[in-house]
Amino acid sequence: MSKSKKLAAAVILTALVMVGCHHKRRQTAEGVAPKQVTSVATLYEKGQRALKKKKPATARRYFDQIVLREDAGEYKDKATLAIADAFMSEHTVEAYAEAISRYQSFLAFHPTHPQAPYCQYQIGQAYFEEIDTPDRDITAAIQAREAFRALTENYPDSRYAAEGKQRMAAVDDILAAHEIRIGDWYLKQGHPKGAIGRYRYVLDKYPTYWNLPLVYYRLGEALARDGQTKEAGLYFTRIVQEVPQTVLARDAQKRLDRLARQEAKGGKVRDAKVLKEPLVKPKESKKHWWKFWK
Repeated sequence: MSKSKKLAAAVILTALVMVGCHHKRRQTAEGVAPKQVTSVATLYEKGQRALKKKKPATARRYFDQIVLREDAGEYKDKATLAIADAFMSEHTVEAYAEAISRYQSFLAFHPTHPQAPYCQYQIGQAYFEEIDTPDRDITAAIQAREAFRALTENYPDSRYAAEGKQRMAAVDDILAAHEIRIGDWYLKQGHPKGAIGRYRYVLDKYPTYWNLPLVYYRLGEALARDGQTKEAGLYFTRIVQEVPQTVLARDAQKRLDRLARQEAKGGKVRDAKVLKEPLVKPKESKKHWWKFWK
């Protein structure tokens, strides 16, 4: 290429660059601004709206963006907890496990954070939601109780402490029912001593169990079958005195009368049925306004 042609090409290239720069300046001058970055506050609001619409996966995408932002500020902690809340809202075993892990991680790094009591409560609540019936695995119940215990001991002045105590009482009822079920099995299999041990454990470990007279009846029956009729009579008498005019008291009185007759005759104590009452407190049913006559 000749020298003159090279010079001409350079001039054309320079002109094109200048035209492009001028066009870009003109766009800016005319009001076409560069792309704006969404604020963390807006992202957080969008995430919360998605949660309310029951779209936890969508909500987490917004919260994840906040956590990765260097300018997140106070919204970083808010988003971290919101991600755990989003998992909680899915109500599956896997989601509960993920939520628990995230709440625990937050507590490990922020034990004195204003939201620390909330995290501890949510951990207990996640385990509580996983609890099965008393005849199944009670691992979740044990973990729930420990979480609520930590809440009431570490954050006694928090607004979650009172509810934590109520949850603990509910868990204790389930754990007590589990022990009663095992005692019933021993009794059914003809091993009253094993049953006695379980029923006594309930009375010692769970003194606030919602239906203690039921435990008295079962313990009295186990003691009677084991030949400890005098102590058995004490528990049947206690039922009659503490919950008079109930079906349980009526049956306890019948058992007392039978024990007295058998002892008078010097005969062997006959086994009686173990009453089938609900071990776990029945849920209160809420009546609708249109059921007021029922």
